[in-house]
Amino acid sequence: MKTKTQLMAEKTVFKILLMTVIAASAEPELQDAKDDFVPNICHHFAMIFHVDSLAAPAAPGQNSGGGSGAKPRSKSQTNLKELDPLIFLDALVAVLADENRSHAKAALNGLNIFAETLLLLARSKHTGVLTLKGVSTPGTPMMVSSPSMNPVYSPPPGVRIPVFEQLLPRLLHCCYGSTWQAQMGGVMGLGALVGKATVDTLCHFQVRAVRALVYVLKRLPQHANKEQEETSQVLTQVLRVANNVEESTNEPRRQSFQGVVDVLAAELFNPNATHIVRKNVQSCLALLASRTGMEVSELLEEPLHQTLLQPLITRPLRTKHPEQQVYTHLFFWKHCRPA
Repeated sequence: MKTKTQLMAEKTVFKILLMTVIAASAEPELQDAKDDFVPNICHHFAMIFHVDSLAAPAAPGQNSGGGSGAKPRSKSQTNLKELDPLIFLDALVAVLADENRSHAKAALNGLNIFAETLLLLARSKHTGVLTLKGVSTPGTPMMVSSPSMNPVYSPPPGVRIPVFEQLLPRLLHCCYGSTWQAQMGGVMGLGALVGKATVDTLCHFQVRAVRALVYVLKRLPQHANKEQEETSQVLTQVLRVANNVEESTNEPRRQSFQGVVDVLAAELFNPNATHIVRKNVQSCLALLASRTGMEVSELLEEPLHQTLLQPLITRPLRTKHPEQQVYTHLFFWKHCRPA
């Protein structure tokens, strides 16, 4: 029988080994074109999680985006001779947040291989045919690009990948890291899962994802133009995929939609919001409004409108920073003038 100390030591060593192997794959002097060791590790863990999901299927009627979700591994399957495969997720996310961006890109490559393998296996279970059709070749990183130029298509609802419900919270936590590199690791990870996670799963995490991505936009340095653009693109991708007008009658999705509007409205009415944040929030609200055939002002109706408007009118205009004065004037002209 192992002690808790022994178990913790094994987990720690295992995580360090995984992190080292993933990071080492980015070192030029250690690279070998014929070496598929890291991809094979990613395939291995994808198969473990897939088999575990088959052994513990979702209860009838369970929403595929359920927050608590089914654990990848049930208590009956776990014993002291096994190492928890969730350690692989922790190692992957830890390297993704590495300050060495080459290491982070290696982790992103591993994340794509892992996610694409899971998607391939889930599709084969759903269709009964093992095919690469519709799935990019494992090992090809997904480049985050403008959603308007590169549409993202999510898998059908029947293709469930429960481990994404364990991976997404880790990536969201990464967005609140103490360094911008860690935060961008979370952004890249979220971008990689858009199009691989089902709409239901993405919709369940949508509010937290939007809040995390806006947080990153707030914290990024002003000169980090590339990182700001990448974060903006991922934010837009999440909103495009998770808010389908055909599913507007779906109650969980309707609540998720309203939750996102609340988060964005709070930032829109925030007098201290930076130009970058305000610009992105306005674009996001315009996107959501276009999806529903509404005007932005209609999305911001009572009681939310007056609650958030109050801080703008209680503080004298002359006490505000010049940029805030201009914004307040523009806001009232655009949203509060008589029809």
